[in-house]
Amino acid sequence: MSKLNCAPAATDHIAHDAPRAIGRVGIMGATATSAGIVIDLLDADIPVTVYDLTRDSLGDVFASVRSRYEQSVAAGETTAHQRDLRMALLATTVNLHHLKDCDVIIDALGTDNDARAGLVRRLNEVVKPDAVVLTCPSNLDVYAIANYARHLGNVLGMQLPAATDVMQSWEFVPAKATSARTLATATALARSVNRSSAMVAGH
Repeated sequence: MSKLNCAPAATDHIAHDAPRAIGRVGIMGATATSAGIVIDLLDADIPVTVYDLTRDSLGDVFASVRSRYEQSVAAGETTAHQRDLRMALLATTVNLHHLKDCDVIIDALGTDNDARAGLVRRLNEVVKPDAVVLTCPSNLDVYAIANYARHLGNVLGMQLPAATDVMQSWEFVPAKATSARTLATATALARSVNRSSAMVAGH
């Protein structure tokens, strides 16, 4: 599948650099919130890999996404063929190495910041050098998390939207070293799944 070309709109005043192409998005953490993000991405025909430590959690997310599409088919909003095509774009894994082909990684982990920092350090050995990492620390201390990344400019904080709120914007929290290209990629990704985006201050 060809990479999504997330070119920024001329009216976008949040970031003024060209975004990177997005061929696959990785999500760390199998939660109700990440299931909603998965559906947003699949609806935009963006392949997704979900990573979690437990297969049970991954199975729950896969079943939740499948159930949402079954409901959509039953309501006549989606065809069975569209459902199957979108589900085929979803992969789950307990192996962090399987995020190596992702162009954007969204950290949706329900964990403390120490554990999150440890995973960010492990990502250094796995992900592409130019992969964008959207991290969601509980206290929005994105600066502390970014310091564990090998490429600080690729890290951007993100406030996760509520799982039940399909209209909520994606709110991003830049770190001091966050690059303009990272900002452009994040806002373009939000736009590709029909979400507005905004920049907020971290701690």
